[in-house]
Amino acid sequence: MIKENNQMYKIAIIDKGTELFSILDEQKDVYKYYSWVHFKSINKLIDTKFDENFSLYVINDTIINHESFDIKNLNDFKEIIPRLFIISPDNWYRDRLLKNQLMSKILNKPFRLNYFVKMIDETLKSQDKKKLSTIKIGSYMLKPSEKKIISKSNIKILLTDIELKILVKLGQHDGEYVKKEELSKQVWGIKNSDHTHTLQTHIYRLRKKLLSKFGDKLLIKSKIGKYSLKY
Repeated sequence: MIKENNQMYKIAIIDKGTELFSILDEQKDVYKYYSWVHFKSINKLIDTKFDENFSLYVINDTIINHESFDIKNLNDFKEIIPRLFIISPDNWYRDRLLKNQLMSKILNKPFRLNYFVKMIDETLKSQDKKKLSTIKIGSYMLKPSEKKIISKSNIKILLTDIELKILVKLGQHDGEYVKKEELSKQVWGIKNSDHTHTLQTHIYRLRKKLLSKFGDKLLIKSKIGKYSLKY
């Protein structure tokens, strides 16, 4: 993948074995825009409480064949992050996975490494385009390219660059609380407590904008060190 902004994508490899991860790790100089993190089970990933910002989950069917696998565990995954399932065509779990639509794409075994990376490229490009076009927040539409948020009744609010970044981050978490450090990273590129007061100021102004146009239909909630959207 050719990246104009040199963005690094962190990808979780969820695989009971280590062969795939080892091959990818050996090729890290070739696929320099990707970093790979290995988890031996979905539960191991869930135990991290999703503190790491992954762009994609790659799930090998070695965990499906393991007796402790439960499809319900996949529901703990954040919906905004795409998934690529590597699975044998005759795997008994294949139909259930397709029916539940719990992944973005399926890659059939056997496969070539370059085709695997191509599928990752396509999945992430598609995800990037979605992020740039429209983000749905309840009945509101956030349009990053136009720097505005629009209500169902077509009431529009123009946003500053920082206000837009704050809403994008909060909107992606679908009502869940986001740590102020994560918001600072979204806005300024680093997790820095020095920006706490500045962040609070921007959120205060954004709250006033939302309240003046949308009333109490879209609110920024807060608790110690965290923010979320209520709609």
